Amino acid sequence: MKRRPILPAFLCIFLFLFALPAAAQEFVTVEAEGMAAVENGNVERARKEAKGQLYRDALEKGIGAYVQGVTEMKDFQVVRDQVFSQSQGIVTKTDILKEWTDSDGIFHITASCTVSTKTLDGVLGPAVISALGNPRVLVLVDEVVEGERQFLSTAEGAVLRAFEKAGYLMVDPTQAEAIQKGELEAAKASGDAALLSDVAKKFRSDVLIYGKAQAASYTKQKISGVTLYGVRSQLQLKAILAATAYGMGTEMAEHKDKGTSPGDGAVKGFSVLGPDLAKELVHKVAYALVSGTAGGIPGRTFRVTVANLSFGEARTLRESMEKAPGVTGAYQRSYGNKSLEMDVVTEKSAEETAAFLETLGVEITGLTAGTVEGKKTP
Repeated sequence: MKRRPILPAFLCIFLFLFALPAAAQEFVTVEAEGMAAVENGNVERARKEAKGQLYRDALEKGIGAYVQGVTEMKDFQVVRDQVFSQSQGIVTKTDILKEWTDSDGIFHITASCTVSTKTLDGVLGPAVISALGNPRVLVLVDEVVEGERQFLSTAEGAVLRAFEKAGYLMVDPTQAEAIQKGELEAAKASGDAALLSDVAKKFRSDVLIYGKAQAASYTKQKISGVTLYGVRSQLQLKAILAATAYGMGTEMAEHKDKGTSPGDGAVKGFSVLGPDLAKELVHKVAYALVSGTAGGIPGRTFRVTVANLSFGEARTLRESMEKAPGVTGAYQRSYGNKSLEMDVVTEKSAEETAAFLETLGVEITGLTAGTVEGKKTP
């Protein structure tokens, strides 16, 4: 089913998080204020409510100081709620400057608050990815060691784990039935953007992370009877928007290490390079998507999990979801232990998706900004 492109459901939020040196980003200090009405003379209750508002104000200002700019968007409330729910863990230090009750019976509190940007980034990233519509990411890395193409790519696995940890939905290539292995290998080996974009579409992914990984030995020596190889590993990663082949960022680096074989040294090198370069691309992809430079992603993706389904019922449910109003795709990720897991791409909200599932006899057991969970009723 063809996915109709739509503009992202927001105006703009910039997440290019590297405006300041890394050491300067660990903490941001802001002056915040909170207030609450004193009801029935209960000052302590008003103080508690005002302090909660103080944390929220500190966090709002901390986000603005950390990123280059934030503008309101339709779904940004979802982002704020997810971040604010952990505000006291992110605001690491609070120095009260002043407390008072004004003539209208409003309790005020002002404080100098220290916001941990390291902790903030860990919460902000997944929250924004959810607001983006949970873009589906496919990772393909062509890995060659000593001139031989590797069946399993160490670099690919490291990059995949980094994006998964950041909160992106990952596409499993083994679940794609629409592409032949030969076509996949040809695309990986060629590095051609148009061909890679076509492969990404067939895997029903929004973003493709493509890489070239090469390693070769340059020294060989025996130490205490053990032969050690000096291995130079190089990795280049590119982020491509599947719909348009738009390049969202490129990272490249090399690493030298020693190993008991060229392959052993290569694994050590790619295990270092993969996470480091992927960390840079995680933010670049988010920045390109939310800033509009990539042209937007085609819809919003929800992870839908339904338990207590026979195989036939699972297939019927998926087919029904594909025909639902506003749905542009329902892709099965897995089926096992009578549980179906799907990615549902839709212009509707999670609540509307859950409501539709209820009409199909599914009892909703869990609901978040990016996931819907349920079980088939008898």
